Amino acid sequence: MRHFISLMLALIGFATITNGQQQSSKTPQEQIIDLEKSFAAAIKTQDTMQTKMFQADTYFLAYAVQGVPTIQIVPKQGWLNMLKDYVTESFTIDDIKVNVYGNTAIAMLMFTQKATVRGQDRSGQFVLTDIWYKGNKGWLIAERHSTRPGPPVNMQTK
Repeated sequence: MRHFISLMLALIGFATITNGQQQSSKTPQEQIIDLEKSFAAAIKTQDTMQTKMFQADTYFLAYAVQGVPTIQIVPKQGWLNMLKDYVTESFTIDDIKVNVYGNTAIAMLMFTQKATVRGQDRSGQFVLTDIWYKGNKGWLIAERHSTRPGPPVNMQTK
């Protein structure tokens, strides 16, 4: 019996190590992409406990409003309070680019949603920039910047 238990513990340990190796075999870019998808899904379900797991203590949302000369900042607790009023019918991550600089990662997303916040329509396409850092708790979002894309601009030089 003792040998059977030892064998089972060894197999469980091996399975855990193998599983951990599979997770760590992902590049940091792939890890961030997976985290972005999970964070978006948690927002859609309005799960504040789940979304907190992705956010640093100092997390904030920054966005601009046309005609207002200052950047609007929503601290983490204000963002979490607002989440219960953020009703997302659907969303897609249209494109995502991730650059990693050591323990910091920048994720830029083209994000389309059909949603309301406190009854106001917030549907449309957005550019989201998330600043991630890797600490003792793994990758966490330090800040999110949200803007709407502008019209096309001819970038060719004459």
